[in-house]
Amino acid sequence: MAHFSSSFTNKIGSLFINPGGPGAAASQLVVFVAGGALQTPLLDTFDWIGLDPRGVGLSKQVECNMDIYAERVSLFPKTQEEYEKLVDKNKRLGESCRELTGPLLEHIDTVSVAKDHEAVRIALGNEPLNMIGLSYGTQLGAQYAQLFPDNIRTLVLDGILQHSQGEASNILTESLAYSLALSHFFVWAGSDDSSPLKGKDVEALWLSLLLNATETPIPALSCNGTDCRIDVTAEEMLFNAQGYLVFSVPGFGESWDILSSALYNATLGDASALSTRFDDHTAISELAIVCLDWTHTSSLTLAGVQVKKHMAETFAPLTQGASQTWGLQHTCLGWPVEVKNPPKKLDVDTDATVLMVNSDADPSTSYAWATGMLEEIRNKVLVTRVGDGHTSLVLGGEAAGIIAEYLISGVAPKEGLVTTS
Repeated sequence: MAHFSSSFTNKIGSLFINPGGPGAAASQLVVFVAGGALQTPLLDTFDWIGLDPRGVGLSKQVECNMDIYAERVSLFPKTQEEYEKLVDKNKRLGESCRELTGPLLEHIDTVSVAKDHEAVRIALGNEPLNMIGLSYGTQLGAQYAQLFPDNIRTLVLDGILQHSQGEASNILTESLAYSLALSHFFVWAGSDDSSPLKGKDVEALWLSLLLNATETPIPALSCNGTDCRIDVTAEEMLFNAQGYLVFSVPGFGESWDILSSALYNATLGDASALSTRFDDHTAISELAIVCLDWTHTSSLTLAGVQVKKHMAETFAPLTQGASQTWGLQHTCLGWPVEVKNPPKKLDVDTDATVLMVNSDADPSTSYAWATGMLEEIRNKVLVTRVGDGHTSLVLGGEAAGIIAEYLISGVAPKEGLVTTS
């Protein structure tokens, strides 16, 4: 756990924050904030608490055999042999995680993490909870509210995940969100002065790269096979590009400007920025968590996988089903630990008004999920940000100001509010 204490004499109390992932460390985000990277009045009014979920960051981490993790198998199996290779890899990887991690592997689901947050809230003085959940952290926030509805002062869900939809529905929803964001990126990359692709038909370039990589993987000249793969298939390009759509503006890490350079370099024969990496421990934690939180029964046969693939290709041809949702459903096939926190519709009934914020063009957490969660939280307000990128807090625009004002005052904005920044 990381703690950043406000020096303000009239501070309100503690503010928990979770960056999602799953697998991202809340402690690192608090350090990031403490370093001045986020300009917000919330720094003066709250002590910030970054409690790393089980298996993540400063908590005891999930450990797995990374050689097995690095094995290349297709998440889009076309034959029974490819399907069996995928299931076999997942099973062996999961068994290695169980051997190296121990019993913890069976207890890192989101409900358990919500209960951990309640224990820390009590230990800090039993004050009503103030919390920001970003991305997958919105599932944590919603499930906390379901469990402990009377213990909340303010709760922000920013970039909202809905943990109740069917497997095919989730794939379609995220595929469409990814495709929409990608189409917006194509327009920007072909017209912005800062883009090396200015003046080009970027969608056509994207499709051409995918076609070429399908025939022959594109070299990744900066990768030696230890930290990342030495070349990039079309499938890997589809999955790995999504992360660069998280921020449409530079300065926050994965962003549109980096993706434009990555695609430009790929046209020159170097797809290093799109290569699958093996040195990101977050990915291992993510896998172990989602395999306890999400079912994958629709993928128990090759035919089931192929039907979902056809659906995704039909409705979202730019992305063809590649998404975080597709990945979790198919990397959990054969996982040796049973699902502990399966999807189900919530009925959150709390006196505190929950503030929900979502971009209408979020590449990861679809606006459709945010709309769906209106049915699962009784006392809520949804603020719509018209724009690109994943989550709103760190962008510092009008939506971020609304979040800060709500957390400080405890009063939610009016319903139906729409912002453009």
